[in-house]
Amino acid sequence: MKNNKVINMIATVLTAVSFFAAAVSSGSGSGETASKVSEVSSSSKSGSAAESVTKASDETETQAAAYNVGDVIETNDLRISYLSCGEYNSDNQFIAPKEGNKFIYCEFEFENISDSDKLITSWDFDCFADNNSCEDCYSGDDVLDATLSAGRKTKGKVYFEVPVNAETIEIEYEFNWISSKKIIFLYK
Repeated sequence: MKNNKVINMIATVLTAVSFFAAAVSSGSGSGETASKVSEVSSSSKSGSAAESVTKASDETETQAAAYNVGDVIETNDLRISYLSCGEYNSDNQFIAPKEGNKFIYCEFEFENISDSDKLITSWDFDCFADNNSCEDCYSGDDVLDATLSAGRKTKGKVYFEVPVNAETIEIEYEFNWISSKKIIFLYK
């Protein structure tokens, strides 16, 4: 009798693990890619959409690509517009970058183009200056954090502390945490 309970428990656990693995592999977009679909025109920064839309399907191309201000990138679940970037000066006297550093921001708009809720958070972003990891800075205005229902949009900024003399600054957004797929945005 005791052996039957143990066997039933093991079977239940294995079934649950199988269902979870199937859901993750089918729902997570393991073949998910990111691709540039258009550019934000100068007038679209105030709200209008760009006219031309193209979508690349070559995963290796999109994973190696780095995007600039004005680009619109689409994953299976999100449409991401890279709106602006620049230096950030805190008006709080107690929040200042370390000597030799500065604060920067990147502004994005996210639209949920899937059928389920999507969590957008500044924690999904990392910054690298000349290939060295940089600190996050959460003291800015309009920090990017939202849960988006299907069809909803949000706009916000991510902030980092980087060396003043950095030559290359890249912001990585992990759009699929299961496969660790990332989109790279160039600062300036």
